[in-house]
Order: sequence, then C-alpha cells, then structure tokens
Amino acid sequence: MTGDYGRLYRAVMDEAANDGQVVMETIIRATRRALHDLESDAKTVHARQSLTEARQYLNKHEPVMIERYAVALRTVFDAGGSPLHSKAPDRVHFDQLELMDESQVVARVELARAEQVVVLAVSHSLAEFNPLMCAAAGFSTVRADHNSIRPESYAQALQTVVSLLRLPVSSRDHLMAHLSEALGHTLAGMYAKWTTQLRAQGVQAAGYAVRPTATWLDGPNAAHSPGALAASAQDVRLQQLGVVRRTPAVQDESLLTLNKLRQLLSGEFDRSEAEARPLTFAEQFSRDFEVGFGAEDDGAADFASTVPAAFEALKEMQQVEHVIARIGTRSAGSRLSMTGGALDETRLKLRKSAKGLGQALSLEVVSLMVDNIAQDARLLVPVQNVIRNLEPALLRLAMVDPRFFSDKVHPARCLLQEITQRSLAFGAADSSSFDQFFQPLQLILGPLAESPIESAQPFELALIALTGLWDEQRQKRDAQMDAAVRALQRIEDRNLLAAKVAAEIASRPDLRKTPSGVIDFLCGPWAQVIAHATLADREGSLDPGHYRELVLALVWSAQPELTCQKISKLTRLVPKLLSKLREGLALIDYPPLKTSLFFELLMNLHQQAFKSSPRVNVSPEPLPDLPVLPDITEHWVAPAEAKASGFMDAPMELAQARSVPAPLTEKMPLFAEPAVLPSGSVAPIQVSPELVLPLGAWVELLTNDVWMRTQLSWASPHGTLFLFTSATGSTQSMTRRLRDKLIAAGTMRVISSQAVVDGALDAVVQTAMNNSVDVSL
Repeated sequence: MTGDYGRLYRAVMDEAANDGQVVMETIIRATRRALHDLESDAKTVHARQSLTEARQYLNKHEPVMIERYAVALRTVFDAGGSPLHSKAPDRVHFDQLELMDESQVVARVELARAEQVVVLAVSHSLAEFNPLMCAAAGFSTVRADHNSIRPESYAQALQTVVSLLRLPVSSRDHLMAHLSEALGHTLAGMYAKWTTQLRAQGVQAAGYAVRPTATWLDGPNAAHSPGALAASAQDVRLQQLGVVRRTPAVQDESLLTLNKLRQLLSGEFDRSEAEARPLTFAEQFSRDFEVGFGAEDDGAADFASTVPAAFEALKEMQQVEHVIARIGTRSAGSRLSMTGGALDETRLKLRKSAKGLGQALSLEVVSLMVDNIAQDARLLVPVQNVIRNLEPALLRLAMVDPRFFSDKVHPARCLLQEITQRSLAFGAADSSSFDQFFQPLQLILGPLAESPIESAQPFELALIALTGLWDEQRQKRDAQMDAAVRALQRIEDRNLLAAKVAAEIASRPDLRKTPSGVIDFLCGPWAQVIAHATLADREGSLDPGHYRELVLALVWSAQPELTCQKISKLTRLVPKLLSKLREGLALIDYPPLKTSLFFELLMNLHQQAFKSSPRVNVSPEPLPDLPVLPDITEHWVAPAEAKASGFMDAPMELAQARSVPAPLTEKMPLFAEPAVLPSGSVAPIQVSPELVLPLGAWVELLTNDVWMRTQLSWASPHGTLFLFTSATGSTQSMTRRLRDKLIAAGTMRVISSQAVVDGALDAVVQTAMNNSVDVSL
C-alpha cells in the first residue's frame, strides 16, 4: 500500500506541474470575457478606457504569460520541496516593515488579495481534497500547509508572472483581480477532479487532529494561525488571511494600512508634518491642560519622587528592600486601576489632540499593541492588567515620541519586553515566587501609569529600578547556571574529541579480529578517557597519560590466538593493563559496575589464552562487524557533571521506545510525523531537522508528573547540549536528541519561541494587512 499511495501522490504532483499552461490559458479566457462584459456596463469613459487597456495588455502578453506561468508554477512547487518541509510564505514581521519600500508593500498586499479571492473560491473543494492528499503523502492527520499544490502556490506564481510584465498600475490591478477570480474557479474544478481520482484508488482521508490552544502558540493571534483550531484547513487559512465576509471598509484617512504603517515607521509622516501649521492657543491649552494634566496630576508628583529615588538608590547600591518600601509607601494610596471606560476616555482625548496623521496612527498602533499583549493567554491575568494599566502612559509617550515602538532598545519597549518575558516563567499566580516578581511591578509601575509623559525618561527609570530588583534576586540563579554551563561545555568538548578518537581507533586494521565488546569499549569509554586527558593536558604532550598507547596492548591481549603464543608476555602485561584501565576510567568517573563487567570480559579472553597450547591452533572467532561509532548527540556525563548541570537521562518509556524497533505496518508514511497524543493533550510542535529553539524560549517540561516552566538559557556551540533554567534557579540540561524526543512525545511543550512584544507588533502588521486588503493603498 505504501508504494500505491506514493505513486498516487507523485501522479497528482506531476499532473499539477504539467498543467501550468492549461491553467493559464483557461483563466486568461475567463478574464478576457469578464473584462469585455465590464466594458459594456461601464458608466464612465474613464472606467471603460481603463478596462479596455487592461484587456489589450492581456491580449498582447497572452503567449508570454502562458509560457511563464508554467515555469513559475513549477518553481514554486520545487521550492516547497517535500510535503514535510513545505510551508506557506512567511508573514511580514513588524521589524521588517521599516526596511521595505512602497513597491514591496504593494506586492505583499496584492498577493494577500489574490490569495483571499482564490482561497474563498476553492474552500469547499479544498476541504475534501486536503485530507486525501495528506493521506496519500503518508500523514495520518491533515497538514494543509505541507501541501505543495495549495491555492497559495498558484496565487504566488500568478503574481510572479503579472509583475514581470511591468504594466501600468490600473491595468495590473484589473488583471490581478480577474485572473485571481478565474484561478479560484479553475482550481476548484481541479481539486474536485483529483479528489475523485484519489477516492477511486481507495485512498482513505486523513483526520483532523486536535491542535494546541492559543496558550501554547506564539502571539495573541495564535488562535487564528494554521493548525490552531480543530477546523478545516481552508477555514484556518481564511482566518490567517483576515478573510471574513464583510462589507468593504469605508475609506478613512486614519485607517491603519500596511503602507501607512510603513510610512510611520520610516518617519515619512514626521517629515511631512514638520511643515504643518503651529497650534493655536486653544489647541495648545487643550493639549497641555485637558489631556496632559487634569485628574492625573497627583500621580505625576508621586512618580517624580519615587522612581527617580529608586534609580539613585540603585546607583549607590543601597538595599533593594529600602527602595521597595519607599515606593510602596508613597504610591499605594493613589494607584489607579484603569477601567474600560476610563481607558476609552483617555484614548478619545488623546486622539482629539493628535496634531497630524503620524500621531493618530501612532496612537492606533499603541492601542493595538497593548490589546494584543493584554489578551495574550500565555500571560497571567495580573500581568495582563499591569500592561493594560500602562496604556495611558504609552499613549502619551506616542504623542511626543511617535515611533518608540519601532526602536528595539527604546526604554518603553524594553520595559514591556522585560515584564512580559520574565512573567512567562510563572504558570500560576498563587506561588511565592510569582509574588516576588509581581510586587515590584505594582510598586514601581503604579506611579508611571498615572503620570504625564514628556520624554522616555520615566520608562528608563522604571526599567532601571525593576531590572535592578530582578537582577539582585537572580544572583543565585546566575551563579548556579554558570556552574552548569562550565560542566556542559566540558562535556561537549570531550565528546566531540572522543568522537574523533573513536574514528581513529575504528580505522585500525588490527581490530578485525578483536571481539566486539572490546571494540565497543575502545570506541566508547576509552575514547572519552583519551579525550579527557588531552583536554586536561597543559604541556602539549602527544599522548597525555599514555592512554593512546594502551590501545595497542589491549587489542593484542584480547586476541587469544595471539596471546596463547606469548603467555609470559601476557602474564607481565595483565597487572599493568588493569591498573592503567582503572586509572583512566577513574578520570571520567566511569561506573564501577560497568568497569567490572568489562574486566570480566577481558579476564575471560585472557583465560582462554592461558588454557590454550601454543602448539594447538585456536579456532578464530567470526570476524566482528565494524564498530558502530558513538553518536555525538549521545554523551557520556560524569555523575559530578550531571549534578552540576541537572543533566536528564531519557525517561524509561522513551528509552524503551528507542531500543525496540517499530513494527512494520501495512502502510508506512512517506514522510515522518510526530506521535499522535491522546485526546485532550497538548499537541507538540512539529519536530524536524530544522527545529531551532532560540535562546530565551520558554517551555513547559513534565518532570515527576508535574509541569514546570523553564527557559532555554544556553546552547552549546555545536548545538548538541541545551541548558534550561527555571525561575527558582533549578537547571535541567539535555542532549539535542532527548530534547527532540521530549517535544515529539508531548512531555516538553513550547510556550513561546518569539518574544511577547514582538508577537504583538507582528499582529499589528497583520491587522494593517487585513485593512489593506479591503481598501486601496
């Protein structure tokens, strides 16, 4: 059955790639008819002329478009590679937008519009086709983003072809709109045809897996990302594109679109508004007194006398408790809990006082960013409330520093980043460790939330005060982590060198007649001994400790057909050999039980020599296979090193699963996929060779039947060892192989591989993209 499914999968892929010209011919005919009909119904000369020009360009370039589309489509399919590694085009990230020019933004929006039209047209047929195509690829569950012939691939190829024609803007807009619509209807028919073919061949549709909730995905919009819901793939993609059946948005000058956001980040509004008229006296009075001061004036005095005092105290290295006490005493009575009504009123006042489009858009970005952060399910409710209470201060900052959120080192953005990232260490608000983290937030940020903002200085002072408090609390944790890092670095260095030593030993010609147990010992523990001695040597010796020299003696002594001819030599060698072996194994703290087992094997070989006569030929043992060299992802870790780094061995169930080969089944997948967890479990992320867990990522680790939050705090230079540190300072280290196995088994869950603030700003970009799809730039 495996061969049949693989043949069917490849047949569909080949047909899709070969039908590129047919697809383009079909959609050009449909587009030509649509443009002609619209020309007849056009109510103005300008509209009719625009449609006529678009149709003329279509006729002129038809042969080139047909030829190029086939090539572009095959290129997109090839770029997708195998279903395991195929993925949808990356979204625009906030920090990338400032580097993009207007043409790139227009192209992104154009592609999003095309995808929206095509996905809507194929939604029904794709819902039936995707489960069958995934099953043909060998997946047990639907993984639509790994389908190379998904509708987005066709839309991307279409945009590539049209962009190469370099048409006028109006003609390009007409052609992309109508070609996309025709492409959607054509694809719907093709998906229906392939669905019929696969069903006729007996392919059973893959099922839809229960996916993780937004809690375990990156960003506040995680619930709308592919795979986040147990829904059909096309519905998920519609949500990802921001496609909902809504009426077109009314043109609004202040509506946040992708191009306006790009202009804001690049400072274009600052330059254009620098020449704006000066404020009238009434406007200046309204801004300074009605918005800037008013009810919050008392909070300003609080802030001026608390956070700066904390800053000075920290600079002079005074006691942290004294700073907290002073802040708490002065601000406890005036701390404001920002309600929805009060926040809406503050937003309205500031929007009315905005001097130009740049300030208005900045206020919108800040509100969206705070909303995204405050709704992030990974943050505990008290932390969400703290972020919400900071919004008035951030909005006032946007009035004087409209682009603070685009500067990664701006004190306000750093403050948000530190609060949110550090808070991910806590899974519940009822723990004492969370109280130690949260109390300083309340004490220091209370005055900041209520104060007028004229510069970034209040945020800088608050950041300095908080990081000073947190850093003092983390001193023990850092010291413990440093010891763990040193131990892990030794482990990796020794392991890498031992792998080279093992390769040298395995290449020796005299190993061919050596028993396999001895070869395994030489390429395993003894290679570690040689590596340890080499790394510890400070004199540049070629063979520190003479441990390499022992290899020859050990190989000879383990071959009874040789040693039986020189019993006296063997007799003199054995005591020295055993002593040197014990000495070397002691260097790496090799377990006494394993040492005894190897010595027993060695003694049995020696006894064979003593019992044999040199005049009697000893029957040689069958030649052993070449040794299996140790995997550099599997490490020998000494007990002291394991204790210092919290080194984890594979749990019993994982170790058993690794040692027992998987039974052959009637149908094996063409491509690997993670294990399916029981219903109700949190699904793990996809494990692949490209899996990269960035430093600072937070995970939940199941240890002793308890879920514990911990952060990836260090990775070895060669990526073979990883160190995780919890908020309390406990460390857990593991090999790359164990990390991947834990994730695949669902006993390690990735909470966040992207910073909360970065995800919130990326969601702002997605909102701007959705707005752009509905209105013209």
